[in-house]
Amino acid sequence: MLQRLSYLFVIFVLFPLVIWTGLAMSPGFVSAFPATVTVFGGQQSARTIHFFVALALVLFLLVHVGMICVAGFRSRMRAMITGRADGTHTERT
Repeated sequence: MLQRLSYLFVIFVLFPLVIWTGLAMSPGFVSAFPATVTVFGGQQSARTIHFFVALALVLFLLVHVGMICVAGFRSRMRAMITGRADGTHTERT
């Protein structure tokens, strides 16, 4: 349950927020849509939020890589490629 909630949080909160704050830092985009930067309270606030959201995404990635290393890289990669976790290969007829 916690894994699914974290994926939902990353996909529907962190990714859109990092894109939106990135656009709020762009002078060209802000000149066309000034409301994007006013929502965050200015470009410096958007930059700060962008930094912390990017940091959260990097930590999310590092935790995933660590979990793969702890669980066994070879077995996880085999399961992802073959679709079987046990490593046995059976012929389908």
